[in-house]
Amino acid sequence: MSEVASKSQPKLSFSGVKPQTKQAVKKSRPDSEASNSSMEEFQVMQSQLQAMTDTITSLRDDLKGMLKKKEVEQLITNTVTTLMNKIMQHTNDKIDQLVSEKTC
Repeated sequence: MSEVASKSQPKLSFSGVKPQTKQAVKKSRPDSEASNSSMEEFQVMQSQLQAMTDTITSLRDDLKGMLKKKEVEQLITNTVTTLMNKIMQHTNDKIDQLVSEKTC
C-alpha cells in the first residue's frame, strides 16, 4: 500500500534558501569552568611560591656567609687591642732606647 502511495506522490524539489539556524550553544557543567580556572590559578600561585622559596633559600645562604654582628664586634676589638699593644710596645722600646742613651 505504501508503494502505491509513494508512486502517486510528486517528487519535492527545494530551490529556495536554507533557513538560518541558531549557533549551537556549548553546554558545560557550571563548576567545570570554575574548576579549570581555579586549577590554572593554583598552578600560577604554586610557581610563584616556588620562586619565592628559591629566593628565600638563596638569601638565607648569602646571610650565612656574611659576618654576624658579634663576629664584627670581636674582630674590631681584636684589631684595636693588637694595635694598642703594638703602639705600647713601640713606645716602651722608644723609652728604653732614650733611657739607655741618657745613661751611657
